[in-house]
Amino acid sequence: MTQNFCGIDFGTSNSAMSAGGPGLATALVPLEGEHVTMPSAVFFNVEEGHTVFGRGGMQEYLTGYEGRLMRSLKSILGSQLIEESTQIGLKKINFRQIIGLFVEHIKTRAEEHLDFSLENVVMGRPVRFVDDDDGADQRAEDELRNIAMAQGFKNIVFEYEPLAAARDYESTITKEELVLVFDIGGGTSDFSVVRLSPEKRSGDDRRKDILANAGVHIGGTNFDQKLSLQTVMHDLGFESGLEGDLIMPNTPYINLSTWHLINTMYTQKSLSHIRSMLPHAQSPELLQRFLHVLETQRGHELVGEVEEAKIALSSSENVTRDLSHIEKSWVKKFTGADLQRAISNDIEKIVDTARQTVENGAGLKAENIDAIFMTGGSTGLPGFAHKIAAMFPQARIQYGDKFSSVAKGLGLAAEEYYG
Repeated sequence: MTQNFCGIDFGTSNSAMSAGGPGLATALVPLEGEHVTMPSAVFFNVEEGHTVFGRGGMQEYLTGYEGRLMRSLKSILGSQLIEESTQIGLKKINFRQIIGLFVEHIKTRAEEHLDFSLENVVMGRPVRFVDDDDGADQRAEDELRNIAMAQGFKNIVFEYEPLAAARDYESTITKEELVLVFDIGGGTSDFSVVRLSPEKRSGDDRRKDILANAGVHIGGTNFDQKLSLQTVMHDLGFESGLEGDLIMPNTPYINLSTWHLINTMYTQKSLSHIRSMLPHAQSPELLQRFLHVLETQRGHELVGEVEEAKIALSSSENVTRDLSHIEKSWVKKFTGADLQRAISNDIEKIVDTARQTVENGAGLKAENIDAIFMTGGSTGLPGFAHKIAAMFPQARIQYGDKFSSVAKGLGLAAEEYYG
């Protein structure tokens, strides 16, 4: 019996959904205006007493409304934070509820657009939610399953996100290929070696066509963090000196550069900690700027500027960001060299994991790979494609939609399961 169904790509940075049903072809669903993707962001507007999601929530935060912005919610899955709560105005809300609110929102938006209810879903998951901890990795999937059930989904299947991307690519090919799928998302980098062909598209069980899976917990938000520490955090006193040949502790700067930890820096405890070091600072003007960012709660805004600079450096050698809206006369220049220094080690680890997936996981040689299918927002970073091409010189590099290939593939998987 044909049923209504959907596929949800709940991403660290962005989310998307595709859906279909009787008489309705599987397609991406607009989630925010005409946009088929939306930032995985929730803003609790304390000033006006409402909750806003995606671009709208980020805009209200940047406009200056009093409240709490939450981003990179997916990073909380599998961590101890899932059991904790955060202060929203006069009340506390736990992180499990916050993720539930986001999933509920995109489900409701899709149902309003489609004019039918959704109970059957294939949800994407990274190959590894948590590196080197199978128990925490399974708990992360279980948490997401329970959250989806709490929002009204009755039948829930999980599929690896790179496999979903492979389904999207498979819909375009005309002959059998061995494909290495790269999915470089906001929080993880996932890889799959898959045998694809036009004849296999409608197969019910594709497990035998999956030759290897692997993943590493490095993605776009890690690049944001590293670039932030390489650049703007030095303007706030990162690695600056204290009296007695000491230096400022790293943790406050790491937290202020990490999307899902920024809010922890707005507590009175954190503010008091930084203030206590001000009399001992060799560069007190930098710590004064740090305090200003914390006291005015501009951390998300600052890391957002770093993210924009990272994206711009994909096509430019240099970019300048005007930060005077955060502090008067603050202008910051970012260079390709800054980005290279910041992320080179992570890129090397990602590329090496891809090599191991092919050689150790699938038992193949680099020359056996016919094509590399790349999706995810960070695949356009400078030098990345060059390193991949050098490691797999005989493979064609193909690009899917950076932000919706996984959602398209999850919808195709849902069509096979439920259609």
